[in-house]
Amino acid sequence: MESSVDVVPLGGLGEVGMNCLALRAVDADGELSVLVLDCGITFPEEDLGLDVIHPDFRWLEEQGDKVRAIVLTHGHEDHIGAVPYLLRRLKLPVYGPAHALALVRRRLDEHKVARSAVDLRTVAPGEQLTIGPFRIEPVRVAHSIAQATALCIDTPAGVIVHSGDFNFDPAPSDGEPTDESRLSEIGDRGVALLMSDSTNIDRRDEGGAESIVKERLSELISAAPGRVVVSLFSSNVQRLISLGQIASAVGRKICLLGRSLSNHLAVATPLGLLDWPSDLMIAPEQLSSYPPSELLVLAGGTQGESAAAMTRLAEGSHSSLKIDSGDTVILSSRIIPGNERLVSRMISSLLRLGVSLHTSRTDPAVHTSGHATRSEQAKMIKLLRPRHFLPLHGTLHHLRAHGALASSLGVSGVRVVENGHGLCLSSDGLTDGLRVPAGRVHIARGGEGIDEAAIGQRRWLGRTGVVSLAAAISVDCLEVRDLSLQCEGLPGISDRDKFEADWERRIEQLILRDGRRWHKNDSDPAHKIRAFLRNRFDHALGVRPALHVHIFEL
Repeated sequence: MESSVDVVPLGGLGEVGMNCLALRAVDADGELSVLVLDCGITFPEEDLGLDVIHPDFRWLEEQGDKVRAIVLTHGHEDHIGAVPYLLRRLKLPVYGPAHALALVRRRLDEHKVARSAVDLRTVAPGEQLTIGPFRIEPVRVAHSIAQATALCIDTPAGVIVHSGDFNFDPAPSDGEPTDESRLSEIGDRGVALLMSDSTNIDRRDEGGAESIVKERLSELISAAPGRVVVSLFSSNVQRLISLGQIASAVGRKICLLGRSLSNHLAVATPLGLLDWPSDLMIAPEQLSSYPPSELLVLAGGTQGESAAAMTRLAEGSHSSLKIDSGDTVILSSRIIPGNERLVSRMISSLLRLGVSLHTSRTDPAVHTSGHATRSEQAKMIKLLRPRHFLPLHGTLHHLRAHGALASSLGVSGVRVVENGHGLCLSSDGLTDGLRVPAGRVHIARGGEGIDEAAIGQRRWLGRTGVVSLAAAISVDCLEVRDLSLQCEGLPGISDRDKFEADWERRIEQLILRDGRRWHKNDSDPAHKIRAFLRNRFDHALGVRPALHVHIFEL
């Protein structure tokens, strides 16, 4: 029987985030096995009471006990955040770097998953593990998070390499650059398929080095006369290492604001990834005890999230700190596509405070991406010299541009597909394969799933508002008691109490005037009141709100 491997993208192809891909193959004994590579989430672009979004796992559930394991490349949320949701459906071992597994453990604890019910297995670069027909070797790559890896996977159809998220920074802060020599050796063996990160395909320049960012941050922090606030991605351990070294060198105390930053510090320190001196940090309640010139505040919330520390600092609503015109604020981050409006609003708030503000737009050296730029993506292709290429991690634009780059470098078997469009790797090349259910599963705040119909209702309520009316009416509609109207989210109302009282009088008059006729015609008072309100609100306010009318019989 011809050896082949099914490549099944469930997330991250055609979108940014929610990375999840499966490989399926038959071993020498004819046993079918499925391997899940990364299992990430994405975040909602609109605030509808949603928490996270994870891939549709229906196809994996259909495979049942044929799904052997999850293997993680690194610990970013768009690669590990959906692990708890998949483990609710399938009991699987989870392999990955120690740092990624420590972060998964925290997520599982938050989901109240018993530790005894989860099988987490650390695998380090250079080690090999065998799962069914797959032999997997992690390879160290540089990224903004610690212990990131690519995966070299021996399969019945040849070697498949999953690049993970990577760059070629020659001197990252953790001292772990991408293992180019090992990648070259794998390329010498022959790579049937390279699957590679497309995020930064539009950046044509060389990737910036973390050492340059460290140098620029050191200059700004050293020159600042007062308090310095740096906002960064909480998972950027490379940046945290640099900031700890800078704070020690210039004699500033570090204070963390933001739960995610504290969580990442708590994970990285026991693993030896951060070696901050014990006296370097102070608690938020100690901020007032130190002169501003001795403080370096690190704040989460780079994307302008409403409840995040940096947003509350910009709005002056943070309980631990008020920043003012003597402070220096550095946004050591990039804007994730879709968050431009939120970040611009936060920047405007900071400028109104009169702070000295530095962003990657005004001062590019304050941040560098952990993702490979176009030239680095080309370098990965040249090192591995694959016969076939599948671009990962990006919108359709990113995927097509990355595919075109691979073609220009002489890769003949380039395919560009989106989630749900499977491919088959065999001696015939990389051809169309399985078509599987693929989509997004929304999780509401509180942890439960919410369907598209309910999300549509929330959008509708946000556009129209809600009106609730309750009243006790006699059988003959000649007496009305306890009539109460409540309006939520209606436009054009300056005095809500007055508005509601006025409409309560109108409705009572309507009932007393027309109720006898309704009673005679055996009509439903609630239906008549609902029609009256819908038409009148449409005429008066230009909207037809969601109406809830509750009539009780006297």
